[in-house]
Amino acid sequence: MDQCIKKSMLPDDYKGLIEKLIPVYDSDDFEDVFLLMTSEASGPARLQIKMELNRIMAPCRQVVDLRGRVNGECRPYELGGLRHWLDDVAINTYHKRIKHFGGKFRVGLYEALMNTRNNFRILHQQHKQETHTAETPRRDTQFDASLIRFGHYLTREENRLQITTPVELALPFKQTVHGVTSDLSCSGAKFKVPSAFKYNLGMSVKATFPQMAEKFSDPRLAKGVEYRILGIDDNKDNDSFKWLRLKITSDNTAIKQAIEQSLRQSHHRTKKNHEDEVIKARTKGYEHCFLKHTSSMPMFFAGNKLEYCLLTEHNRHIWDHWHDERNQPVINHLLSTERMATLGKAGLKQCSTLIYSFCHEHSQKSFFYSAALPEMTMEERQLFWHVGAVRNSWRVSRLTVYPIEQDCLDELQEIAPEMVDKLSVLTHIGILQDLTNEEAQQDYRLTMKPQLSGKALQPFRHPRNPVSDAKAIFFDPKPQRCESRFMFETPIELSSSDLPTMTGATVDFSISGLNLNLHQPLPLRRGQEVSISFTELQKQDKRAPLTHIPYRVIRVSPNHQNIQLTTGSGESAWRGEQFLRRLIQHNESKLTQTEEPLPTGDLLLAMHRMLLTHLNMIPYFTEKVDHKMKIRAICSNYPLPALPKIFNQAAGGNGYSLEPIFRNRVKRMLAETMRPVEIHQPYIHEMYLKLHINGGRIQRIDSKLRDEFDNTEQRIKFIREAKKQGGFMALRITAVPVLNPMTALTGLELGALAKKILHRARALEMEFTSLAGCGEMYDITDEVMVRLEVG
Repeated sequence: MDQCIKKSMLPDDYKGLIEKLIPVYDSDDFEDVFLLMTSEASGPARLQIKMELNRIMAPCRQVVDLRGRVNGECRPYELGGLRHWLDDVAINTYHKRIKHFGGKFRVGLYEALMNTRNNFRILHQQHKQETHTAETPRRDTQFDASLIRFGHYLTREENRLQITTPVELALPFKQTVHGVTSDLSCSGAKFKVPSAFKYNLGMSVKATFPQMAEKFSDPRLAKGVEYRILGIDDNKDNDSFKWLRLKITSDNTAIKQAIEQSLRQSHHRTKKNHEDEVIKARTKGYEHCFLKHTSSMPMFFAGNKLEYCLLTEHNRHIWDHWHDERNQPVINHLLSTERMATLGKAGLKQCSTLIYSFCHEHSQKSFFYSAALPEMTMEERQLFWHVGAVRNSWRVSRLTVYPIEQDCLDELQEIAPEMVDKLSVLTHIGILQDLTNEEAQQDYRLTMKPQLSGKALQPFRHPRNPVSDAKAIFFDPKPQRCESRFMFETPIELSSSDLPTMTGATVDFSISGLNLNLHQPLPLRRGQEVSISFTELQKQDKRAPLTHIPYRVIRVSPNHQNIQLTTGSGESAWRGEQFLRRLIQHNESKLTQTEEPLPTGDLLLAMHRMLLTHLNMIPYFTEKVDHKMKIRAICSNYPLPALPKIFNQAAGGNGYSLEPIFRNRVKRMLAETMRPVEIHQPYIHEMYLKLHINGGRIQRIDSKLRDEFDNTEQRIKFIREAKKQGGFMALRITAVPVLNPMTALTGLELGALAKKILHRARALEMEFTSLAGCGEMYDITDEVMVRLEVG
């Protein structure tokens, strides 16, 4: 059968013609069609085409054995009376091409099966071509990422039958995929399918089970069962196949009866499959790591009133900024009743606005100014920018508000039933993002300063009172205090260089902290240095260093009578601390320790569940592999926003590639920013993308960081060219090192999983601890366009 492996020597121009002649080869009028279609060919060429056509249409009895020849798993198939060994790609090629060859196994079909695109020989040839072709560089897999869906958890309430049997999937556009079952249940399934085809989340497919239909004599299994794809998982060890997780959407009677019959057979047994629990634990691990490092501040509202702010290790600077000279929170005035009434209007699924703000110091008092874009005229906006953008307190923020849907509140009944009464009053979720870029502050002063008086900004000044009574709670239920506090009341005297001496009494104290009430108001401010004398304690021990101990003011109550302090510096402060330490150690059994109010895990889990379904940014995670930073995963909600779709097209529609963002910038944007050094505010970069679109598809993406332009004019020109050529997008990209990805809630999740499947829990823990850094990507196109006034 030498002719079966003989390669065609025809020019490529004739191969397309031969493909057109194959379907009519067995027809009665073949000769007429052949002469018509080869009329422009020369006599020798026509003879060569005829000989090649006769060769590939000759019957073939050669067995196709692809074991060890292809990048895929081969299984035996009985086709045309012969036993072949084919993989998923080859069997699908067979079924697609057999009709083309008149329903007969011929030499051309044999060669097609022996030369599928995942054949090692073909792959090697392609690799050599790519190596020698500079015009088509290979995509760097260093920037490839998997996608994790936040806020969505698969749950399984039933055992699955672990069974391996052939399954045929009918995809849209009349594609047929041959796969193998991994497990089945009455409501879902997991299939192993070739990766050569495109699968989408939410896609409806029809599955038939020919072997099971024959075995159980049930024709319903051969007619098909409707499924919907819930999850698509890659295989890291072998990229020739994927795993599909599906849910039955049609009548499941046939599957249910087949499972029952299988269970009655002695050689079948059920085994609890914990795969969904592993996926759920992995998703929550990444979610908790994201929450630990996010620089956005989640908020929870009851109507127009702010109830909770969720603090993380990297968004505290936002919370701290909105405190006045008394260190009292005044963020409630940024989220005024009027603004929230507009943003939280009934019927809106989401509403977002840009807010500009700055702080003015006058008479040792802090006065905050803020204005949203719709609240200002053009002249007021330009004046606001000119006055505010020169100050260190200048802030650009984006507030996005989402209503809390009823089905979300219903889910809380299962997650945290004891919290339903407390959380049922919540109506909206807000996400406050700091978009400030110190390097871009001059952009707000590009226009001429308007001829308006400074008094025009008075309507945007915040009142000083009342202060916010919203609860600022840490995202993880772990203690935040660095030392214990004890209830203790004793008289004191407070003195300051520019204020009269005032008497009062302590409320509680620690080694380095003090909480006291003054008998009369005293106009102190945060950071002010004072001296404290413990008059009564000094009388009991005259040698104790308890007079004029330096303290620094941390917080002052609105009535200026409750003062919280921390010890200052110097010899006197050190001696005072040593005495208080000995006092606590010797009297610890007599002192009453004040308990730190900690949020319950159920409350936080409920907040996480509400929050993580309303992302307006794209988190990303990195790891270090062979001393090289690599993108591990990106995270998003569904339906996918614009940015992940761009990353998908950058990867050629298969996966997600962040190459347009980080290529040639690994050291600057990943390696240096994610060094294992503790930081409190994230590193930020501002990036502009130019999308070259042709036929609805992105052909190329050009990217430039803000400081890669020589001047502002170049940036504006880049934006205008991008809008003409296809599309423009501006991104704010943050980066922080991940020193410890584990949280208290992650530990609980892994602990519960370890009781069921220990090795998978350990594998997840290793995956989490291998994370080197994370960050967020915000779409700030609107803010950049307004700032540069490019309409």
